[in-house]
Amino acid sequence: MVPVLGEPDLFRQCIESIDMDCRLIVIDNSPDGFTWDIVPDDCHIIDMPGNIGFPASVNLIIKTLPHEPYWLIANADTTFAPGDLAKLASVTAAGEYEWVGINDWRVFGVTSDFIERVGFMDEWFHPCYCEDADWERRATLAGVRWGFIEGETTHVGSVSLREHQFDNARSYPRNVRYFCDKWQVPSVRTPGGCTTPFAQGGAISETTTPPLSRLREQSWS
Repeated sequence: MVPVLGEPDLFRQCIESIDMDCRLIVIDNSPDGFTWDIVPDDCHIIDMPGNIGFPASVNLIIKTLPHEPYWLIANADTTFAPGDLAKLASVTAAGEYEWVGINDWRVFGVTSDFIERVGFMDEWFHPCYCEDADWERRATLAGVRWGFIEGETTHVGSVSLREHQFDNARSYPRNVRYFCDKWQVPSVRTPGGCTTPFAQGGAISETTTPPLSRLREQSWS
């Protein structure tokens, strides 16, 4: 699955670098849509009327295909090196990790067992950033193995900020503040803190849908 917001040239490179048979699903979060000759004919395109954000995109694809043993998720500005995607699929399918990325979270595989034990991505991190750190913390607390494998797959990184840097300047600090409140830490990567969300004793796997007011505050124009 590839969620995409902008940068069609980079998205084209991502799609063209896929070198294994897979069920390709694209979530189009762009405001104006794409010219879909970029993708193969058998690709399933979910054309959203607006940007639902990265966590919601990941959750949507898992919820619509709940019987899959695992899912592979890629950033749209990723270009796969030959064989890397197949290697990631093999490691994920074998259960060596329940959540595993190539070098970082540019592209990752996540298993159904991970979702059962850790839960869906927290959509309060809207539209993106800090959701991966939250998943890392929750996975560690749940005793689920996660990590990275080496590969030559490249990632431009944060290309959405080219058009949304001012929006991100507003939304990112709120996401950091929410993370710190949730885990009672002074910064996102600081160890320690509480062992359940907001120290309330709830299950690690429980997440909630943010209220409309939060989505309005955080949304990128």
